Amino acid sequence: MINHKNYLSSLPSSLTVVAGEEKTILVSQLENCEITVEKDAKLTLISYLTEGWEETKKLRFVLKGEAAKVLFLCIIFGEKEENFPYETESEHIGRSTEGFYHTKSVLGGKAKIDYTGNLIIPKSGQLADTYLSHDSLLLSKDAKVGSVPCLEIEADDVAAGHSATMGRVDEDMLFYLRTRGLNPETAKRMLVQGFLASDLDKIDSEEIRQLLEQEIEKAL
Repeated sequence: MINHKNYLSSLPSSLTVVAGEEKTILVSQLENCEITVEKDAKLTLISYLTEGWEETKKLRFVLKGEAAKVLFLCIIFGEKEENFPYETESEHIGRSTEGFYHTKSVLGGKAKIDYTGNLIIPKSGQLADTYLSHDSLLLSKDAKVGSVPCLEIEADDVAAGHSATMGRVDEDMLFYLRTRGLNPETAKRMLVQGFLASDLDKIDSEEIRQLLEQEIEKAL
């Protein structure tokens, strides 16, 4: 069980980050939630998920105030027949908002992820800067990934984009690591840790980053 002052087992149905506030939250479950971020406020939401669910969960982020900021990091470890269906929607109402949404999934067995990410920028959201990415590492031939990025942009002065990648463990790299004396499990663990490293580096809190590194080590 994760033990940290910013830890919640799951999100409430609604959450507001008030003007000028900086909030960091770590969760181990996703639930339907509407999140409002007011002027000059910043939310870092980190989800570390190892248990799947059946019905699609939706997180709606409303960047309501000027210069509101959101960083959403989702790390998923799935195995057996775990299913991870979820959706994020980011609406940039205020000017000069920032919203970055990054999912990294490591899937084995018959695990499956279905992710839809929607970025919405109305005319009021000039100077928005937003991006979403979904990268998956498949550890078995039966693992499956569904990824649907969507952009709805009415403002004319914004930066917005998305990306999705899917790959399997690099056999050449595994071979190289084994020639350096590492057993197959240790070599695979190092590759998974390397895959996740770029997202962990985005976390400002060293305490939370180290906590997640420990949880990932347990999962591997």
